[in-house]
Amino acid sequence: MKRLLPVLSILVLAAGCAAPPPATPAAAAAAAEAPSITILAPSEGAVVPLLSDGQKAFFDLPEAERRDRFRDPAWRHGLEQLGHRPRPVLLRWSWTKNSDPPGNYHVALERRGLGDLDDFEPAGEFVAAVPWLEIPNLESGRTYRWTVSGENRGVASGTFSTEARAPRLLDVPGIPNARDLGGWTGRDGRRVRQGVFFRTAGLNDNASDLWYTREELEAADTNGVRAAAAAALDREEKQIRALEESLGATGTVPAAPAGGWTFFRVAETNFDDAAVAALREIPATFLGAAAEALPEDGAIAEPGQAAGPAVLLLALDAEADGHALVSCGADWWWSLRVNGDLLVDRLPYAIGNERWPVAPANHPLLVPVRKGRNLLAAVVRTGTAGWRWRFDAAPAAATPADALADARRLVETRRKDLWRVRKGFAPGASRVTAATRELLIGRFGIRTDVDLRSDGECRGMEGSPLGPEVRWAHVSSAQYGDMQLDWGRDAFRRVFEVFLDPDAAGIDFHCIAGQDRTGAVSFIVLALLGVSEEDLARDWEATALWNPYDHFNHAARYDRLVRGFDRWPGGTINERVEAYVLSLGFSAADLGAFRERLLEPPLPRCHEDCK
Repeated sequence: MKRLLPVLSILVLAAGCAAPPPATPAAAAAAAEAPSITILAPSEGAVVPLLSDGQKAFFDLPEAERRDRFRDPAWRHGLEQLGHRPRPVLLRWSWTKNSDPPGNYHVALERRGLGDLDDFEPAGEFVAAVPWLEIPNLESGRTYRWTVSGENRGVASGTFSTEARAPRLLDVPGIPNARDLGGWTGRDGRRVRQGVFFRTAGLNDNASDLWYTREELEAADTNGVRAAAAAALDREEKQIRALEESLGATGTVPAAPAGGWTFFRVAETNFDDAAVAALREIPATFLGAAAEALPEDGAIAEPGQAAGPAVLLLALDAEADGHALVSCGADWWWSLRVNGDLLVDRLPYAIGNERWPVAPANHPLLVPVRKGRNLLAAVVRTGTAGWRWRFDAAPAAATPADALADARRLVETRRKDLWRVRKGFAPGASRVTAATRELLIGRFGIRTDVDLRSDGECRGMEGSPLGPEVRWAHVSSAQYGDMQLDWGRDAFRRVFEVFLDPDAAGIDFHCIAGQDRTGAVSFIVLALLGVSEEDLARDWEATALWNPYDHFNHAARYDRLVRGFDRWPGGTINERVEAYVLSLGFSAADLGAFRERLLEPPLPRCHEDCK
């Protein structure tokens, strides 16, 4: 009522002290027939949800059940059907005059501030041709007042509140996997502010490569190098066919490891593939690295513990000359030699191991062996989960036919790579429409676009797809366990410097999918703000409403992020993340100011008493 008091005072003064004249019968009849509007929904003071019943049921599952179901492809596809967008608030009203409705209805929306004494402030104006309106992207846990008018021929108002629960999903035209970082309960029970930090998928596509045609490459192959490589692949294909015929007559040779795998953490500067090819027995040291035993689960270390590849050696005893059937898998690029001869080389190709999760059954192989002792030598370069090498000398389910099919597939991959040479690139197409700009800049107030993608993904970009009025802060970020590496730590330091700048808000940060690099940054920021460990998991899991693939799961990704902070002191994940951020050169005062800016005011005591 505070805003209305001055207006009411003017009306009273203008009328003086005289009583109003009595209404005439004609005036009374006109008043009775005056057009009017009646609010139908939400009912006065109602609390309306911003998540669907299915979305809420997902987030309400016990943590162990959510983790388990993440690996179920059918359940994940069902989760995708729920959608990653919020449930809009439906406003409905009726036009009660016994005549034609107005041409358009005008709806004014106001939002109440966070303090006890805060008044309502404008939150949007809308036009509807029908007596209802759906409004997406409202903030959670806020009180709204709305007024609908029929072109000044009837006015009605109502109030409602939105359900106070996170995550605050967003419906952004053209941009998937979008949500507000705010809404979660943080430090001292204070909620994270909404409307300051947003996380989304990329605002434009990644840059794409342009390729030479085969005809162009053949014409340029004046020295015959490419033709010779193609001929070598033809010969390899013939060898596979000959091996298939030979195995049909003789079968495979039994072989068993003489002990376990030995590995060496070789520094990049010391690595020498020719030295690997020359090995005929397992040494105590190799290329400056001491011998270590491979753990039973095949996981060697996080990649930050050494700069180079892992070299792994195994003595394999065969009962006769021939081919032994084995199977293996690695994270992520690998090669395998047998008695010095290269059998499989997946190091040069982008596909690497090709299959996830890493398991012995990833790649069945036919290994040429001689009777007695043989030496297998694998070289593994790190993937997302560090070094991992899995091997089985007696695969239960694999057959020689599986191994031959796997060998043919790799030959075809190499053949495609032979005739696939980059000519240049095309910048990524923008995903931003006029409606996207209006929402992100006009309504959400985005001023800074923090782009976490690599230089290659951003080739050709000179600024934000949102336009020159939005600052583009490009920081190629790490993800998961790589946040602990030197380059990952430096990347987060640069990102957090942007986040600490009050003039940078509002901020939209993203990679291309808004899930891995974006999820890692979101995890650290929310942990700093005091969000509980279970809600940190829920924030990461919300991407499953958009990504239906079961390889996006806790064990493969999220757990590596959490485990990475085990090296830092603290009894809770929040304390360990704080120690990590302080180690980057930020001060306790920096974190205090950040929390004060990003956390809502404490809940007034009267609110607690009235619960």
